[in-house]
Amino acid sequence: MDIETGQMLGERIEQAGLGAQFVDLLVGESIDDEMFVWTGPVLTADDEQQMYRDRRIALEREQTSWFRTAVTDAQIRARVPLDFTPDRVPSHDAETGAFDAMNDRTMLSRRPRGVEGWEPRWGARFYVWSTPEWDWAAGALHAGLDDETINDLQQALHPQEPVDRQRLIDKNGRRQGYRR
Repeated sequence: MDIETGQMLGERIEQAGLGAQFVDLLVGESIDDEMFVWTGPVLTADDEQQMYRDRRIALEREQTSWFRTAVTDAQIRARVPLDFTPDRVPSHDAETGAFDAMNDRTMLSRRPRGVEGWEPRWGARFYVWSTPEWDWAAGALHAGLDDETINDLQQALHPQEPVDRQRLIDKNGRRQGYRR
């Protein structure tokens, strides 16, 4: 630090072993404007982000290719239990019994049974089904639901109640058809 002007003349980060400093400082000398003109390539913030995305995608493809070659090319599936126990119930209607409940991985909702059933507007893949009194919906983030998981959930929520109008709704909102 220059004591007279308070100007920073150098810095050093001892832990990293990095630093920079002015070696031969001339004050008041005229500088050619061309010194401040960039003539190299220009990369916009969007271009830079796309470059990083492309690098990441290429690396992921390379890593996946290695795994398929060195380990297995077969699809790997395992049943994993999902906890639908909510830690939030952002909406519930004491009169009708309707509710929306969720935790960080799952969503569960119920409405009084309607003539045509009911579908929430979730972006995730989810199942809907009906019992004699209710229209239900269950979804999971970052996990695939299947008929067996939904059957287990139904037995926990409303054991022995008949289920109809069950269908899977994919993340694009397309109906997958009735399951029962």
